[in-house]
Amino acid sequence: MIEDDVIRGVRAAREEYARLHGFNIRAMVADLQARDSAGDWLVVSRPARRPHSTDSPEQTLQTGAAVRRCVV
Repeated sequence: MIEDDVIRGVRAAREEYARLHGFNIRAMVADLQARDSAGDWLVVSRPARRPHSTDSPEQTLQTGAAVRRCVV
């Protein structure tokens, strides 16, 4: 398993949060729900992205606009 500074920092923060709540999962959930309902963090909302169109033959066939070729 890879151990780096970020992983160690996340694990330390998780351990500290659990210790503050006496390692009681119900107390941690109640705290997180209270923080969520307080609405003290920024929520960013963006419009949906439009799909990128390509002119590949696979996409042309999927959309039903197949190109007909005349063979003489």
